[in-house]
Amino acid sequence: MRSVLVRLPALVFLAVLLVVPSAYAQTKPAGIVVNDITQLNPIKVDRVVKPHSIEEIQALVKSHSGPISIGGGQFSQGGQTAFDGALFIDLREFNKVVGFSEADKSITVQPGITWRTIQDYIDPHNLSLQIMQTYSNFTVGGSLSVNVHGRYVGKGPLVQSVQSIKLVLADGSLIECSPKVHSDIFYAAIGGYGGIGVIAEATLNLADNVKVERRVVGMPATQYRQFFFNNIRNDKTAIFTNGDIYPPDFDTVSSVTWYQTSKPLTVEDRLIPKDVKYVWEPRILNWIAEAPFGRQLREYVIDPYIYRNEMVVWRNHEASYDVHELEPKSRDKSTFVLQEYFVPVEKFEEFIPKMREVFSKNDVDVVNVSIRHALPDPGTLLAWARTEVFAFVVYYKQDTDGAARAHVGDWTRQMVDAVLSVGGDYYLPYQPHATPEQFHRAYPNAAQYFALKEKLDPTFKFRNKLLDKYAPSSSGSIERVLQGIKGYQRAESNTFLTVPEWYIVFNPQEYAEHLKSKPPSSFPYFASIAEFWRLYGHTYSLTKDKYPMNWGAHLMNLVIGTSYTVELAIKGVYENTIGRLSEWVSSPALTQEDQLIQKYNAEYVQFIYVYPWYEFPFWSKLKEFWKTASWQGDNFPRKIERRLFFSSEFLIKTAYGWLIGLGSKSVYDEDEGKIYSIVENLSQHAERLDDRLKVIQRFPNGKTIIVVPRYEPFREVVGKLAVTGARFDEIAGSHKILVTIITPAVWKYDFSEGAAVFQSAVVTDSSVVRLGVLTDVKYLNALVVDVQRKGFKLEHIFDY
Repeated sequence: MRSVLVRLPALVFLAVLLVVPSAYAQTKPAGIVVNDITQLNPIKVDRVVKPHSIEEIQALVKSHSGPISIGGGQFSQGGQTAFDGALFIDLREFNKVVGFSEADKSITVQPGITWRTIQDYIDPHNLSLQIMQTYSNFTVGGSLSVNVHGRYVGKGPLVQSVQSIKLVLADGSLIECSPKVHSDIFYAAIGGYGGIGVIAEATLNLADNVKVERRVVGMPATQYRQFFFNNIRNDKTAIFTNGDIYPPDFDTVSSVTWYQTSKPLTVEDRLIPKDVKYVWEPRILNWIAEAPFGRQLREYVIDPYIYRNEMVVWRNHEASYDVHELEPKSRDKSTFVLQEYFVPVEKFEEFIPKMREVFSKNDVDVVNVSIRHALPDPGTLLAWARTEVFAFVVYYKQDTDGAARAHVGDWTRQMVDAVLSVGGDYYLPYQPHATPEQFHRAYPNAAQYFALKEKLDPTFKFRNKLLDKYAPSSSGSIERVLQGIKGYQRAESNTFLTVPEWYIVFNPQEYAEHLKSKPPSSFPYFASIAEFWRLYGHTYSLTKDKYPMNWGAHLMNLVIGTSYTVELAIKGVYENTIGRLSEWVSSPALTQEDQLIQKYNAEYVQFIYVYPWYEFPFWSKLKEFWKTASWQGDNFPRKIERRLFFSSEFLIKTAYGWLIGLGSKSVYDEDEGKIYSIVENLSQHAERLDDRLKVIQRFPNGKTIIVVPRYEPFREVVGKLAVTGARFDEIAGSHKILVTIITPAVWKYDFSEGAAVFQSAVVTDSSVVRLGVLTDVKYLNALVVDVQRKGFKLEHIFDY
């Protein structure tokens, strides 16, 4: 429904601004923006909830029929945690330790807990996490959902350290999954990006906390793979390892490995203190990225300085890095972002020149490439390590403008092609620039994942930008597609309750037609007021017992009705006194002012059939009026009176239109002006009849989702579709729709496709009437054809 601020010819702006927004805003809340650490992906969700129990999560999931997204620390960087218009479940306050066994070296936690909180809990027991990523700020649930890895030698994906999880499914049920119980769901949920369900608990295996010492060795990149296999891979005392390959040449590697030791500690802290203020680290990072020789400075000065001394620390200390040491001062104009590529170990030397070529050719601002190692994944459906791999973790800087984003998309797809050419794949927690074809080559079990998702979540309730981009189309996924369309569902009662609002469009058209042959004083202003309220009475009676009370719509009609009444009453009194007097003292010939007023009223009517009234260029028309209308000519009193009348009206509407435009933008969500429908038997010919009709998706069952502009364009497009054999299945999620038809007053109703539910007078022409006809959406096209065949005018289709 168009809001009161769309068509209201405002003479009671204060009433609208003070009364309507406070009431109507409750039914149309402004969305909440969810973003990730890069600040590149703002997504407007409908509502954010922060549950504190499994039961609360179950109730939310079971009761919510629309899309649901799940978020934790929001360190994924490409829309993996949110979706437009979704219920966003923020798990960061669901963050407790549920169970702990020092003897069994296991811990059970809620998903919103961070790795650092677990470290604080288990360190007094001299235990450590088996697998986690380098930085400890991330939440466990988010890490499980992307199946993270770290720098752990002889390990790989996080799933290897998980005993079991509890999962809330789309129907609200709770199941426990493990590699042996519901293993198909277990291996789909871990690394499943929140698409299978809400991870509600996880039981993780722990390791001993030991002292570790750092050893750093530099070498040509071509020697790293052999060095790793000879000195690190099978050494049981090696705990952490990574290799930094230095840009821009990528021909030198610094291997950094931490080995278990009994040497004395060089750092007494068991964990990195939480209250560290990272002042220099972000600045140094920015210098490396921006300075002319920043990369060389790092390779030959900064890193040698950092690694100059022997380092012995606790394992937990080395695993407790804080991501804030990387956080730049601002991400407004530029930002730091990650990507990651997984290369079969035997293809290590083959991949590096391919990577170097992409970066060089595209002038990519690479700050660092870190090399990690991972053993094969035990079976997750979206496994990134199907074989033993080296991970190339790319840290780069990019600008945030549109051109920069497009550039990143281009070279990212080139990098994906490069890694696919050596039998590898890429990691999904980052910006989803890869094409669907690249995605399915990199993740060949994705079809199996989406098949299980469709079984467990048939309406695609759990969704985000990543899943939505790569999910396959199928005949059973039409509900999923519809749920992804913001604003698709509109209340069916609105097809009735918009009638009074549209009368304020129809009546100005009658006024404009009246002025072509009759003086304005003879227009039935007071009959028009009465007709508005009669129509409102009809719509109220048609909805009061059938639909829930739509307080916002009724309030809107009361406010615009009051405003309309005031406006027409003032005009009626004026035109029947001063206006009639100026007609009486003038000759019957129209003045130039009368003719221009007719012209501008006709233009106004055409405009408000499509656009909000307040966007009409009243001020420019007024200036044009004064520039065009000559002071010369007969009927001088009439010319003066018309100038004053027209100028007063358009000056008031200029001022109120400007104010209402501001109010509309500040108070209400912007109406995209689109109506979505499901159509059956839409032929290619019908699709090409009008370029305002856009196909969203076709389905094998013959149904097609289309989008058409609302209001008058919708009526015009439906008129063209009606003769093609296409049939609406539903419009905006509704199955009843109201139309108005102008018919002869003496005509006896005989349409078989619908029922006449009210009759309204056309106040300027008693020979015709306005019939309100209610029909099933599936009969709409047939009704339109019948109206056309009878030669009647289809005035409007009330598209909610």
